[in-house]
Amino acid sequence: MGGLVADSYVPDVLQQMNSRLIGEALTEMVQFQKEFKVFSSQHTLETSFKLLNIAPVGDADRKGFFKFLGLLKKTGASVDGKATKLSGHDQIIASLQGNLESSRPLSVHFTSHPAESPKGVVKVTSGDRVFNFSSLVFLTISMPMINADRPKAGARKK
Repeated sequence: MGGLVADSYVPDVLQQMNSRLIGEALTEMVQFQKEFKVFSSQHTLETSFKLLNIAPVGDADRKGFFKFLGLLKKTGASVDGKATKLSGHDQIIASLQGNLESSRPLSVHFTSHPAESPKGVVKVTSGDRVFNFSSLVFLTISMPMINADRPKAGARKK
């Protein structure tokens, strides 16, 4: 999202994503997945997140967020450290679908990492203990983000 969404919205959007896939909300999402296939190859991430009302408040930042999701179609992906044949966009969908449709769905933690490390790759890992104060095990989805100060980062300002 770096450069496409104002810095102040990035943590908020990540929190929106995270709060929909933990605790009671996770149970609700499992039911939504069963009934409506919210995450499937039939829908883009943009469509799924619009349906869930996950996006920044401001119009320009919403557009930037949805552009970011579209750009993930051009990134690579890895699952548990191994490269996949799917784009980052499609891997996020497949990972969420597989998790929500599994017999023991994990809470999901969205985070980010510098786009240069590894270059433009969505990283999905399973079995992470994200919080040191919790025994919950997570499916972690880390999205590559560029620094807003980097040339060609986008039109959004801090």
